[in-house]
Amino acid sequence: MTTKEFWDKYLNEDILEIFEIIYDFFSKELPKEFTENYDVVEVILETKGHHETAKNFENVINFLELLQSKHPKIYKENFQYLDDFLVDYYSFFGDFRKVEESFANFMLNPLQDFDKYLISFKKLLFYGYIDILNVAILKNYKEVERCNQLIGNPLYDLTLSKYHLTLEQFHLSNDFDTKTFIANLNKYDFDITDNVLSAVETGMCKQLSKEGIADNFLKNRQKFNITLEIYFMKYMRERKISFAVSGRIWSKIWMFWAEGDDKMKCSLNDYFHVKEDEFEKYISSLSGDIFVDNRSEMIAVLWGSVYVYDFLKEIEIITQETFKNFINITRILKGKVIAQNLSDLWNSNFVHLWKKPDSISTIEFIEEEKIFKKSIHFKHQKFTRLRSEISNELAIMGELSTHIIIGGKVDDLFSIEEDYNLKNENRLLESARTEKKVGRNEPCPCGSGKKYKKCCG
Repeated sequence: MTTKEFWDKYLNEDILEIFEIIYDFFSKELPKEFTENYDVVEVILETKGHHETAKNFENVINFLELLQSKHPKIYKENFQYLDDFLVDYYSFFGDFRKVEESFANFMLNPLQDFDKYLISFKKLLFYGYIDILNVAILKNYKEVERCNQLIGNPLYDLTLSKYHLTLEQFHLSNDFDTKTFIANLNKYDFDITDNVLSAVETGMCKQLSKEGIADNFLKNRQKFNITLEIYFMKYMRERKISFAVSGRIWSKIWMFWAEGDDKMKCSLNDYFHVKEDEFEKYISSLSGDIFVDNRSEMIAVLWGSVYVYDFLKEIEIITQETFKNFINITRILKGKVIAQNLSDLWNSNFVHLWKKPDSISTIEFIEEEKIFKKSIHFKHQKFTRLRSEISNELAIMGELSTHIIIGGKVDDLFSIEEDYNLKNENRLLESARTEKKVGRNEPCPCGSGKKYKKCCG
């Protein structure tokens, strides 16, 4: 097949129907005419993207393996758009070796696309691949630190994870030493003040005492949070959940509490009391935007927040009313998230590798997990079309099923972004199938002013 014949088929035929033609074309050395005059990367990304969306995962994996074998240079130049899927896919199936291989390019070239690096880094964290995270932090920290082109606080995720991993090592050895602790974290951008060190020592070396908790909260809220976080991480470790995961959850929930902190002297119970609209707005803000899909972290924090309030209830610093109010809010929001992300839930099934929260029934936990696992086969459709696929689970899972059904009927903060993405994607794909395709270096047709490859491409 000539280059022109191939390009005509690519332009005018359904990309899902011509997979064998594309596979065969890329199984050989690419013609010079093709590499010089056509957008090779566009063909690769559209083939991968369309088959991934259609849940033709076998085709995606076969195609990526072909590219790695036959066109390693092109693959390495664009690995961030390819290996992110492999990290997700093999994490879902619990294949450690494949997960390690899939993240290898990110560790070798973290700055090629640091946003995507962080998304996969956090996915490994939530799935509990602690050994890989430790290696990644060791290999990548200094390189990221030296880069002055990254905005914001690029070291935050690596530093926070290293802090939690270090604390867990001391906890497991049952021998906390302040000098060693400081020495271990001195290499990282972690500010160990006397106040922080005192709070850490209390959490690591002393048993939780319910007496005096309220006084400590009023005296120094930051110190109180650091100590209470360590007690929470110990609580979670008894449930076989690592410090890295539980610490991440706590830090995100603490940000929510601090957001509404007017610095007034309120009671502990009032401080931890949550309003539904405020929590929904915060959780939604974690989901990312049209450029960065961060829904897995949103799900980790929402599902993880239940453990936080189980813990607060167990140590008796919130009332039963505040606790029940929060659990009800999480069920409402879980219902919306499940209904409006039904075809993508498999990507976040790590929440069912965590031990069941005390406040969630076994039936709800089991049936919810079935929905997450089944979603790997669901095509991208509205909830009304997919509802029948989970009817058995909805019938027996209890109160959460009501919130899932309601969540599938309403538009809110969780669905606005999805609808925008869908409309934008459809418009771009429609234009992409015309004779004049949008090149990766051309202006994006969405009107952002950015190049297509840096925007909707």
